[in-house]
Amino acid sequence: MTDKSFEMYKKEYTDALNSVSTQRMLLPELRYFLDTQYSWASGNARHKPQVTILGTAVPEELVYAAGAVPYWLTGGSLASTVWSDELVPRDTDPVSRSVLGYIHRPNGADFSGTLFIIPLVSDSMRKIAYLLKEQGRKLCLVDIPAQKRGQNSGQYYQKQMFEMIRTVSAHTGTRITKQSVVSAAVRVSKARNALKVFLDISRERTDIISPAARLLVQDSYYRTFDIESWTYHVQALTARVCALSRQYACVQSRPGVLVTGSPIVFPNYKIPFLINSVGLDLTDTVDSTALKRYLCHSGKTLRGSRDRIIRNIASAWYLSDSSSAFVSSDTLYGYISWLTQSKCIEGVVYHVLKGQIEHDFELPRFEELFARLGIPVFRLETDYQYQDIEQLRIRLEAFSEMLTQNRYKEVRKAK
Repeated sequence: MTDKSFEMYKKEYTDALNSVSTQRMLLPELRYFLDTQYSWASGNARHKPQVTILGTAVPEELVYAAGAVPYWLTGGSLASTVWSDELVPRDTDPVSRSVLGYIHRPNGADFSGTLFIIPLVSDSMRKIAYLLKEQGRKLCLVDIPAQKRGQNSGQYYQKQMFEMIRTVSAHTGTRITKQSVVSAAVRVSKARNALKVFLDISRERTDIISPAARLLVQDSYYRTFDIESWTYHVQALTARVCALSRQYACVQSRPGVLVTGSPIVFPNYKIPFLINSVGLDLTDTVDSTALKRYLCHSGKTLRGSRDRIIRNIASAWYLSDSSSAFVSSDTLYGYISWLTQSKCIEGVVYHVLKGQIEHDFELPRFEELFARLGIPVFRLETDYQYQDIEQLRIRLEAFSEMLTQNRYKEVRKAK
């Protein structure tokens, strides 16, 4: 079983990388991101993380400030779910199973001395925390207030952040100073801004860089161990896309769709590959990490005492956080509302991974929003398995045909 799962895992990430690497002739800067993903996926046995974050729902600048380079586990692999089969029920959502599988991967990263930071964004994460505690792992649990209304919730979150940064500091043996907090916030802000600029510039140039390649660049943020080098390479890739955009005129020949709901995480890129194969352009993906790239700390945020700066960072993060921890994701709703009205989006694919019911709770009001805007919605439920690809393809082809017909209708009206 182990040998078979390793072969499946290798095929999984190499297939995804090979599909994206076809653009390397046009965009040689992509090689850095391909190598970053490959190194992470294939070389875990050589790594011994100090601090491991499950998911993306904590401000990593505070982890950097406490002397740790975070090691992220965000799921994304079908093969890794096999490594957790004996630990969780079969119906557990694939992200949680994948995260837990990576922790227990044979010959994988050595987590024996790591501090696990676990934001409690779902019941599955609470169960994972319990399992890891039973195994004697060192944990730092982050309890996120489920509602943002009221001053108490923000203050409670700030308290959680102070407890987290003190725990990381004690684990790494690094003293937290004002300078370390400011330096970390500046480095992370530069990285986020570089990613935002890249995504904004490349969003409507799928003829130059494919949606899967954009996703790979975005996801590589969670695979790098050198954030400054990563930022430099994002800026270099952005410059290349800009140069090519001036050289080649953009011909928008296919309907553009927005994908939202459950995150799409490397190496499981079957959704963007499918969307492309049925004649659609994936113009943007919006999930719980989308608003992070807008969170760039200004000089005002980084003034004052060390503790004041930490409170400012925590407060800004909490206000912009759109993780599934909240009973109602108003922040994400507002962002998607702005995005769909300001960008050329002709359809929405609402992606739901089986078991992530929190996204289905949000669907009705998103459907109401899109109905008001006249944007068709396609709910796509799947998991990390590949057996449903042809069934999904048939349904997506029908959705693509509908969007194409809608475009023809608009053209006839304009005449």
